[in-house]
Amino acid sequence: MIVRSAEMRVIVADTGKAVTEATKSAEAVGGYVAGSHIWRDGELLRARLTLRVPADKLTMTLAQIRTLAKRVENETISSNDVSAEFVDLGARVRNLEATEEELRQLLVVARQNSRKATEVLEVHQQLTLIRGEIEQAKGRMRYLSETAAMSSVQLEMTPDALAQPVVEPGWQPLVVAKDAMRALVVLMQSVANAAIWIVIYVVPLCALLMLMAFVMWKAARRLRRASNSI
Repeated sequence: MIVRSAEMRVIVADTGKAVTEATKSAEAVGGYVAGSHIWRDGELLRARLTLRVPADKLTMTLAQIRTLAKRVENETISSNDVSAEFVDLGARVRNLEATEEELRQLLVVARQNSRKATEVLEVHQQLTLIRGEIEQAKGRMRYLSETAAMSSVQLEMTPDALAQPVVEPGWQPLVVAKDAMRALVVLMQSVANAAIWIVIYVVPLCALLMLMAFVMWKAARRLRRASNSI
């Protein structure tokens, strides 16, 4: 039991058309689109698809996708052998089902012979746990069977860079120039404000501090002279 998957990144001329054609290719071989994400990058349309196709049709699907692309940027195919896990799960299910049958018989005997409800409840709880483990193992087996039967293709489509216009629609150089002038005026206002603060506030404050320091220095000098004369 082999689980096969593929990842492709392709360059296309028309993203919308390529998405439609890729979807048709998957559906033509009995597959489907498991997920899609289509968005705009500026004026260009980009897409990311998750395709599920029958495992024996994976090679054909990838070949059809290549015909939609102007260039294949990346293609990766991976395989994972889950046969051993599937066999182990099958053996586990059989053992659990045998245990479940024994517990069912024990539960019947406990209900008939036991007078204690706790004993019956304990057997019932063990039976519930075993049933949960069986369902979990069977769910994993179903998942492995489905993923082995249907391969996954992660497809990313990027439009050809040559299709991008030299000047994007909506570009307004006059608006850009006005914004630049407005930013320049704001900068000059900030510089002027800083200069006014320096001239009116910082310079007088520094002068006042220097004057106070000079007066204190003079006073200290006079005190030293007076003490020396005594």
